[in-house]
Amino acid sequence: MRGVKIVDARKVETRNWPEPAPAGEEVVVRVEAAALCGSDLHGLYETPGEKKCIPGHEAAGVVTAVDAARRFKEGDRVVCLPFLTCGVCDLCRAGIVAYCRAKKGVYGFSLDGFQAQHVRIHESSLLPLPEPLSFEQGCLMLDPIGTPFHAHRRIATNGTHTVGVFGVGPMGLGTLVLAVHLGARVVAIDPAGYRRDLALRLGAAAAIDPGAGDVVEQVRAATGGWGLDRAIECCGKAEALAWAMELTRPLGHVAIIGENSQATINQSKHLIHREMTLSGNCGFWLGEYGQIVRLYEVGFRGQDIITHRFSLEQAAEAYALFERRQTGKVVFLPNAG
Repeated sequence: MRGVKIVDARKVETRNWPEPAPAGEEVVVRVEAAALCGSDLHGLYETPGEKKCIPGHEAAGVVTAVDAARRFKEGDRVVCLPFLTCGVCDLCRAGIVAYCRAKKGVYGFSLDGFQAQHVRIHESSLLPLPEPLSFEQGCLMLDPIGTPFHAHRRIATNGTHTVGVFGVGPMGLGTLVLAVHLGARVVAIDPAGYRRDLALRLGAAAAIDPGAGDVVEQVRAATGGWGLDRAIECCGKAEALAWAMELTRPLGHVAIIGENSQATINQSKHLIHREMTLSGNCGFWLGEYGQIVRLYEVGFRGQDIITHRFSLEQAAEAYALFERRQTGKVVFLPNAG
């Protein structure tokens, strides 16, 4: 089969890989749509050295071969989750699989992932993809839609809110379209002109360029001086979190999706004396999956964040374009044509 190989920093090839076979509760899935994620970029593509595993941790497809699987059969449409978990700890039983206490691996990082024609995956890492949802919709379920959905649910976004989305890469775009679907007024902040324009097309009321002046002043001007009811930091930049904390009103809520180890928070100014809430978000809880599916069933168009589709043979082009921030969400169609 064909699959992506990251040979070194910024060097990607499409190669032949051994065809996987089912074993025990591991099944084979024919991958119909597999997405590129920022963590593929920063954690794999931009770092030196050969990566041993096929990348990719967001996908949907069809089960094509089983051995001793109990939950899925050949022909089932599925969403692939990245985590190989123990399935028995308290967090797994609660559906909070991202924090499994005995996690066995992560597809696309320590196990062969989904940017290939087929993948062998444990059936506990699959969710059913109901008709009439498309495979492209399914491959967005975990990160660009699922994580923001979890964040919005925790901060109770609604139509009375002005929401700031800091960074409108794929995660931020998913955050934006969900906020718009919930009726909120969205202000997008991003240095990339392509992504600001895309944010406006997807329903943002305003798109702020950090290079055009003081971000706090620009957002206050765009919100009549009031600032934000909710802010969601999606780019992992210390300055973005600082802006979010400064702009969110007393009793507001700031949600963090972007990864960063350098940010500074003034607990007195930002939290105690404004009674603000701060939360981190990673993935979604399995109990929320049905709610996400229901959003699509009533007309939510999360797939609109997809701007580019590539074959596996175009992997090098796809990664390079994604790194230049000249895309929204990028999706591979491994078995198309």
